[in-house]
Amino acid sequence: MRDHLAHPKSRRAVIALTLLTCMWGTTFIIVQNALPDVSPVLFAITRFVIALGLFLIFFPAARTAIRILFAPKNADERRFRANGTVLGVTLAVGYIFQFMGLLTTTTSKSAFLTATTVLWTPIFSRIIGHEMLTARKIITVLAAATGIVLLTHPFPVEKVVIGDIFSALCAVSFGLYILWLDKTSPLAAAVAKSESDAAVMIGTIQLSVGLVLLLVVMPLVETPHIAFTSNATFAILYTAILATAVSTFVQSYYQKEITPTSATLIYTLEPVVTALIGFVIVGEHMSAVEFGGCGLIIAAMLAGVVFGPSSEMP
Repeated sequence: MRDHLAHPKSRRAVIALTLLTCMWGTTFIIVQNALPDVSPVLFAITRFVIALGLFLIFFPAARTAIRILFAPKNADERRFRANGTVLGVTLAVGYIFQFMGLLTTTTSKSAFLTATTVLWTPIFSRIIGHEMLTARKIITVLAAATGIVLLTHPFPVEKVVIGDIFSALCAVSFGLYILWLDKTSPLAAAVAKSESDAAVMIGTIQLSVGLVLLLVVMPLVETPHIAFTSNATFAILYTAILATAVSTFVQSYYQKEITPTSATLIYTLEPVVTALIGFVIVGEHMSAVEFGGCGLIIAAMLAGVVFGPSSEMP
């Protein structure tokens, strides 16, 4: 029972992933202020380059991961490379679909459709990962999805545009990413010397593969430009170090201690943190319905992850 919070590792995982999600919530306004000065895909590429560089400079395990990426020595390394490649592809494709979606759909619809990862992950986890979904977990997932609707209020929808489809595909890709991270962790452990080395190796391979894919796609979806203003420079460094390098390590290290569905319930806190930061710091208006959506998301996460029994993996 990986999610039972009587286990110290599960408790630490929930705390770490909750703090990580709160940090993700701080990035939206920072990135939003920077995008007038740097194109979105180039921004993501710059984040990946810096984060990957930090891994390679400070961690020998990262250099081992690069060697495995190009020249695996045995079956364990080949399996790890294959799954790490899937991680990099799903991560990069998620970013690409999100950027493409925002070109033609509204921010609220994009936020809602991207957040439907909370619905896709348990579906994929049940089909591919064989996670047993209890009635409690299903109810809390549906409650979190309802809270997201109330918070982002994407309706009424006059018509479906191509950006809506891209945003939905972004959610599907991120759902697969969360599940595949769960499947990749034991493969990394088989080729690494420690849990921390395994997390570094997972991060290195997914960032390397994702970077290549972003570089290939960039000329097709945007005309890259960058101006190193204070907003752009701060956003690049903040997101590269915290939201990419540190984030990749923490997620790879801790998510394996709980089920993918529980992890996704924690990740639904990101739009809550973003909305509350906008309300408290920026002075953005929040209606009673939006506050209700925040409360419902938090309650769903607490009920599904913190209190009561959680789903088991056979």
